[in-house]
Amino acid sequence: MSSYGSRSRLLTVAGALGLVGALSALVWGVLVLVNGQDLIRSAAQDYLQSTGDAGGLVTADDLVPLAVDSFTSRAYLWLGIGVIALVSAALVLAAHNWARVLLTVFAVIGALLAVRDLVDLDPALLKVFDAATAVCLLAALVLQWLPGSNATIRARKAAAVAA
Repeated sequence: MSSYGSRSRLLTVAGALGLVGALSALVWGVLVLVNGQDLIRSAAQDYLQSTGDAGGLVTADDLVPLAVDSFTSRAYLWLGIGVIALVSAALVLAAHNWARVLLTVFAVIGALLAVRDLVDLDPALLKVFDAATAVCLLAALVLQWLPGSNATIRARKAAAVAA
């Protein structure tokens, strides 16, 4: 058995967290594309109730069409981030160094977008996926660059050269 056979738990956990973060991003995008109108309408109604209903001048039905385009655009962005993060996290599990770099870039983008969404007026269900995405991608980002993960990458490279 080569030294690469003793995979780093850190790299395995980083890849797994990257997969969870990517899946959370994908679910966010799919939820909005499939059920966006209802999610947005519910959030708009909650917002109007919390602000005093604007004297009855504005209804949730007035706000929903304005928000749908923004949410749809973000849904496609989440789907793109999710697919790339999913592929790169899977390849991080296989100890590919270039996949760590790719996951780093998309983990930063995904975490920033998730934090931005967390402070926005998004529906509560989407905020759950935002939080999961941010936490998982940030944890994967850190774990994949720790010394134990680096040792696994070096061992994989050495095994590839020796083969």
